[in-house]
Amino acid sequence: MLLPEKFMLVSIILPVHNCEEYLSEALRSLLKQSYKNIEIIAVDDCSKDNSFKILKTFAKKYKKVRAYKNVKKYGTAVTLNRLIKKVKSKSKFIAFMDPSDISSLHRIKRQVQYLVKNPETVVVGSQCKFIDTGGKLLRKSDFPCKNRFIYQSPLHGISIQFETVLINRTLLPKDILKFNATSKPFIYSDVFIKLLPYGKFANLKYYLYSRRSNPSAYPQDLRKHIVSLVKLWVNSIFNYDYRPSLRSIFSPIARR
Repeated sequence: MLLPEKFMLVSIILPVHNCEEYLSEALRSLLKQSYKNIEIIAVDDCSKDNSFKILKTFAKKYKKVRAYKNVKKYGTAVTLNRLIKKVKSKSKFIAFMDPSDISSLHRIKRQVQYLVKNPETVVVGSQCKFIDTGGKLLRKSDFPCKNRFIYQSPLHGISIQFETVLINRTLLPKDILKFNATSKPFIYSDVFIKLLPYGKFANLKYYLYSRRSNPSAYPQDLRKHIVSLVKLWVNSIFNYDYRPSLRSIFSPIARR
């Protein structure tokens, strides 16, 4: 049974690479969260700019921030796996963040409240505001909120945005939350499929995250990497016993 909210540590993991322009704003948005029981764990993937210097400055000033650096560039999947290993054992939830993005003030609080009230839910995301490099609004998301609709096609950026999610790790077996570099460019969708057997998925109706990305890129990526998408579908059947229809997986390509 989950403890009262205030006793639940949330670990927010932050993979960093060459993002000095936006990193301070991203970190400040996390430090200002209305939910205070958090730790921020950042690993710099051998940036060539001042990203690690910024991380060290924040880590020195704020006890909630822990900063590490890879000895060489390993890529997103390996960096995320290193971050997962650094999460404290007492942490009940794991949140994700892109160092170029912004989390709203009540993001973590609303997501923790949802998971406490819905203990059968393993992953909860939120709606997104997609913005350009200058912060101008490009589009708002319309992700499905209920599990049955997300389950049909749990694709990153199509039914749920990975960077917005909070995961209830109390529902997961040890070491299941692992990112596979060979699943690129669908490393996030691969993880979503791994987690489906352990609980329900949901998206909150609130816009709790601002993402510096063009949403039109997601269906374009699906079309560009159609062979990898087929491999993901086959792998989901044989390794995770997830059997979505071909139509549910590939319909985002047709309608966008």
